[in-house]
Amino acid sequence: MAHRVCPVWMGYFLLSPFRRLRQNPDRILKKFLKPGMVVLDFGSAMGFFSIPMAKLVNPGGKVVCVDVQEKMLRVLQKRAKRVGVEGVIEARLSSGSGICLEEYNCGIDFVLLFASAHEVQDQVDLFRELYGVLKPGGSLLFSEPSGHVTKAEFNDSVAVAEKSGFQQAGSVEIRSSISILLKKL
Repeated sequence: MAHRVCPVWMGYFLLSPFRRLRQNPDRILKKFLKPGMVVLDFGSAMGFFSIPMAKLVNPGGKVVCVDVQEKMLRVLQKRAKRVGVEGVIEARLSSGSGICLEEYNCGIDFVLLFASAHEVQDQVDLFRELYGVLKPGGSLLFSEPSGHVTKAEFNDSVAVAEKSGFQQAGSVEIRSSISILLKKL
């Protein structure tokens, strides 16, 4: 599986309104999120999912957005300010060697891992760290683009997640993606 990080210029294409027609963040996430939740968007890029997540967890919630590219996070913060959710978004730059969210140990209600696990060199560490920040009973929506990741590669990633302690909680239908809901019991 390739471990190339999405270039910053591609982030602008990922914000396309046409993408919303195929992968509507509100429709995908509304059954998982509610006001007051603390959620993590790992590989948030410019916030295609982060900003809708912020609206769904507000009031009282927080969206921790982690990305390895500072420019992606700067654009995300500008977009969040423009729509009035900058106080709900916490942008965190990852060094690429871990998610560095120790202060959230067992404090995250929901994790979105959308089209980013295939970019991570060490998925064992990734899923172990995500498991550590998630509250017992919390969920992780894991989704990869079907054009970049094969079903076999996706299943290998799910097996890594299960070795970290996650349990499968059902499939999730998202266009142009291979997706599953995982739970921390």
